[in-house]
Amino acid sequence: MTSSAMASQTRGLHRGAHRALFPQVRTVRPPVAPAPVDRELVHRAQLHDVLPTKLTRHDDTNFTVSARRPHDHRLFMTADGRYTASFVLETIRQTTLLVSHAELGVPLGHHFVMWDMGHHLDAQLPAFCTPSEGLTLDVEVTDLRRRGAVPSGVALEMKIRAAGHTVGAGSIRFNITSPAAYTRIRGSLPTSGAPALAAALPDPVDPPAVHHVRACDVVLAAADRPGRWQLRADPTNTLFFDRVNDHIPAMVLVEAAQQAAGLLVPRGRFIPLSSRMNFSRYVELDQPCWIEAHQDTTEDGTTTVRVTGHQNEQLAFVIEFADTAAR
Repeated sequence: MTSSAMASQTRGLHRGAHRALFPQVRTVRPPVAPAPVDRELVHRAQLHDVLPTKLTRHDDTNFTVSARRPHDHRLFMTADGRYTASFVLETIRQTTLLVSHAELGVPLGHHFVMWDMGHHLDAQLPAFCTPSEGLTLDVEVTDLRRRGAVPSGVALEMKIRAAGHTVGAGSIRFNITSPAAYTRIRGSLPTSGAPALAAALPDPVDPPAVHHVRACDVVLAAADRPGRWQLRADPTNTLFFDRVNDHIPAMVLVEAAQQAAGLLVPRGRFIPLSSRMNFSRYVELDQPCWIEAHQDTTEDGTTTVRVTGHQNEQLAFVIEFADTAAR
């Protein structure tokens, strides 16, 4: 299915959805990256944060998504030009949203409640010669539960390819709720954002220590002992909060875990090749969340870091990273 056909089908399923965006491309050297799909379909407000560029349907449960590799992005690349785990995981997340809205019948405006996500790569993603050399994700729907005509629970497995070669895999499991059901789930908790909380953010750790330049991109603050930090997420930073959120987005928690792992491993050169994560409850904006990380090394030399997040003394998430090439 082409991008335009995908958008047409989505409009038929969800009245009022915007048409897919195809910005005019100028002839320049080097060639520009492929135009991304409609921002609404991947829940991003900024065009430069959209990663998928094309969706192809093979049958009811198998799809292929092409995704670009940004050549300059504050979260997805380190200062020395290496791709972070956040890039691969965000590509998996956006692929999930795209397939769910465009092919599985999930209406725009429904909420995705992520439970598990993970990935592994055979090696660090190599640098590319032109922006058109992206990733290809072969997606299989391995579990699909519906409430009426709308999916209520989905699990996806993905094969990740680059330059025609399989380089890794990913997986994700999530529930889907209607706006009304989501309001019931939240109960007395807020269902709108709170940007004013940014004024109360604790001081960040040194940005270069977590491969960043801007303090607003640092999501950790020093705590009372080594291996422990307080989560800090600036709601005015559109890189993390590009739409109204009533809780900390899961990808901010992924970034926090990645920064914690990088601080824990000697020399700060930890670029994970694999991850496993489980999210058990929402992390609220207006309450402290404490991040702890523990490092281990297996017999084959693999460096692993287990990161946990607790809020109100309750476990909110567990993220495990591993890197056989930690330096």
